[in-house]
Amino acid sequence: MRFNFSLERIMKLRKKFEDLAREELSKKIKERQEVEERIHTIDLKISEFEREFNNELKFTISPQKLQQLIEYREFLKKERIRLIKFLQKKLSEENVARQEYLKKKNEREVLEKLRERKYDDFMTELRKIESKEMDEVAQNKFLRNKTNSDENNNKKQA
Repeated sequence: MRFNFSLERIMKLRKKFEDLAREELSKKIKERQEVEERIHTIDLKISEFEREFNNELKFTISPQKLQQLIEYREFLKKERIRLIKFLQKKLSEENVARQEYLKKKNEREVLEKLRERKYDDFMTELRKIESKEMDEVAQNKFLRNKTNSDENNNKKQA
């Protein structure tokens, strides 16, 4: 007798869906990390610019140069704000992907627990059948021995 779980194909399919959801989550995490790295890079540019700007102010500076520096600083700040908004979007996407992955993982785990229970039931039933067969073998052996013993006793008395 062999164990057969009727939902095995569905469980394998759910495992594939879980794997796809895990890959999507990994992709979203990587995208978020890339945006964080871009924010870090822009922060470094802003810091470097502030140092250079302060150094430029120590010397005589033309109005055009000052205007360019101010415009560049505004550009960097706007870029940082844009990246932070983009990061928030990526965090939201990552959370959605994480929830989807956890849902798929839970669906698979439910089927695995059901499979384990069915397997335990199968093994219990198998042990009952084996025990019954062993009892029958022992009973048959006892009856044969008793029959042989009765025959030997009858021969001795005759």
